[in-house]
Amino acid sequence: MNESTSIGDLPVMQPPITVIESGLICGDDPAPGEWGGGPVASAEAPPTGEAGSMASSITCHAPFSNLVGWKCLLSGVDTLYLGIYVEWSELWSEQVELLEAGKLEATGTEGLPVNDGRFLILPSGKPPNYRFHLQFPAFHFYLSHRKEPQKGTPNVYVCIGAKSLWLAGLEASVKQVIDEITLLGGNILAVKPSRCDLAADFLIPEDLSLDFLLSHRVPSHLEVSSHIQGDCLQTFYQGAKSSPIQLRIYDKGLEVEKGGTKQWFLDLWRVPNGDHVWRIEFQLRRPILKAYKVNSIAELTANLGTLWNHLTDMWFSLRLPDDANTTRRTVHPGWLAVQMIDSQFGEVGELHRDLENHPADAAWYIAHVSGCLAGYAARRRIGTVEQAAEEMLKAIRQHWSRRDFATEYSVRSIKLGYDGQTTEEDCGLPGAPSAGDQGGQRP
Repeated sequence: MNESTSIGDLPVMQPPITVIESGLICGDDPAPGEWGGGPVASAEAPPTGEAGSMASSITCHAPFSNLVGWKCLLSGVDTLYLGIYVEWSELWSEQVELLEAGKLEATGTEGLPVNDGRFLILPSGKPPNYRFHLQFPAFHFYLSHRKEPQKGTPNVYVCIGAKSLWLAGLEASVKQVIDEITLLGGNILAVKPSRCDLAADFLIPEDLSLDFLLSHRVPSHLEVSSHIQGDCLQTFYQGAKSSPIQLRIYDKGLEVEKGGTKQWFLDLWRVPNGDHVWRIEFQLRRPILKAYKVNSIAELTANLGTLWNHLTDMWFSLRLPDDANTTRRTVHPGWLAVQMIDSQFGEVGELHRDLENHPADAAWYIAHVSGCLAGYAARRRIGTVEQAAEEMLKAIRQHWSRRDFATEYSVRSIKLGYDGQTTEEDCGLPGAPSAGDQGGQRP
């Protein structure tokens, strides 16, 4: 066992040999079973028009459906949550007692300074898995009382703040986390990303409007919400807050100007104020990261460019309303600039999805439909599987002939993290009338 020295009340260990699965040198708690790049140099996407003045005050502009001149000011990882599997030293039971005492003493305060003010012990943790909450300048630690991980669940949960990620970088921020755990006597077994927010800030001469986004978004059938102040759009959401993927498009310049605590963004943007600066941000939670085989920091950094490419092309895009079939619509020139910065995040390759680990296994549907088939056969007085299946398939075809299977397929696919685009061959039901036969046109 390593010898320890004392810093304040908590013992600090001399660093042991650390093994990190992530390959580095160095919100929100995932549900049980879900565990299984810092800033990039600013670059300007090829402009399609003039950027306009940045000196005017923040004002609302009339919707303009042909926005041009979107200029990328910054791109990278804005938020990173980590699940960390740690083996604590033999002194862990003593540390838990000190943490309990510190947590109790911190009751009714905003935090108790520990180790000469190196971090705070807060009066509450993150139920149900993490009893203790330590706040450092650059990140938050949530600690379980357990000495080792249990049942595949990490016993340390970390949220790295945006300022550290943008100013120090992803790898440096993660290394600082690793160093702090080591000083507390932990031996790290693995590090898994739990949530990652990919963000890009764009200077957009004509401020965005809700009407513009709703009329140009593809796909157009996913859940959306918005926050509007007066006549001005402030935030647009696509996807539910708790879904594996959520898109946020919001007035980042307004946030920086109003808050007063994020003025350092102006230096990163290299602009005098936040006028017309909008953020495009994708929040990725553990289920989708797991599905895309992102199970370590190394895998995350290796796939940042690929993820941005996929999210801005297949999961969401802004397109001109120039075709009834949304998959054939022309990408809006402004959104094309958004797509073209994928290489700023990293190398762009093929995104591999782990279908076997998907939360909804196809076998469940087979079992469910098979059970329904028996009930259908009993009600129709059909005594064989073959005849019952044939009759039920005819009824299913007739059912979908009156509905839009392609749209429903896209909705279900995107919610599960798959490509929602289809072709006529993909969604055609043999024996069912086509959309053309009914005088309609598929979207």
